[in-house]
Amino acid sequence: MANRQIKLPGGRKIGVSGSGDPAAARLVVFCHPTPGAGGFDPNPIITARWGVHMLGLDRPGYGASDPLGPGEHASFAARADDIATFITSSERSAQSLARTHFGQIGVVGWQTGGLTALALAARHPGLVDRIALIDTPAPPYPPLEGGPPFTLDYLGVSDDEALMRPGLQNRLERMLVAAALQGDTGFHTDQTAMSDDTELNALADVTPSTKLIYGEGHPLVPAADALWFQDRLPNATIVRVRDGRSHSIVTQWERILAHVAPHQTPAGSKADTDRAFE
Repeated sequence: MANRQIKLPGGRKIGVSGSGDPAAARLVVFCHPTPGAGGFDPNPIITARWGVHMLGLDRPGYGASDPLGPGEHASFAARADDIATFITSSERSAQSLARTHFGQIGVVGWQTGGLTALALAARHPGLVDRIALIDTPAPPYPPLEGGPPFTLDYLGVSDDEALMRPGLQNRLERMLVAAALQGDTGFHTDQTAMSDDTELNALADVTPSTKLIYGEGHPLVPAADALWFQDRLPNATIVRVRDGRSHSIVTQWERILAHVAPHQTPAGSKADTDRAFE
């Protein structure tokens, strides 16, 4: 579940989860998959020692976030605007209380969360400086089918040996349980959002350094989808994870953080520059 609930200017409330160091100056926003609420951390131990504050926001209808109201648009662009509004207001509060300036942020998008990450960078170019997309599907998107209870099969992670890592299955299942607290509301809101490809036409405007991290053998997202995004993004590099299957978000987490928060890399880490992926 979200750590707290905040109210947007229009009155709609959204759930916000945080991990890592809440006092850190470097922010990383984690955009979660479909279905998925915003509390999942791929590796809390690594995140905690990295020197970043990581935030996840529940999309409408998931977890602690209100569903969309009449006239509100179900799109990843709108979700990106929710994030930008929250980040901007949080920075103003931090500056007034502690003279803290966050500067630009890193963004991680896992599966469909990558669409929110790209929309955030396209619509708010001064906010984002680094992006990591992990197994984000390219269009056209098939209709989303099913509904709660959500299982690991929805993410394609049920048969990956990485699932044996301590605590991982429990964290994933908590994310899915939180995603179903309002039934299928968030799931179908995402389905509507995926039918709006407006932001995908603006990918040439996404200039931050971007890593496209795809596991070979993923059961839901072909690794070739990375090429679709690389052809449209001006500053993107593909990273193919051999035998990565569906858990690249977990097995590559230290390297992902090294990209989206390079100056916060712990001393002595093997992943302290972009070369960690090469």
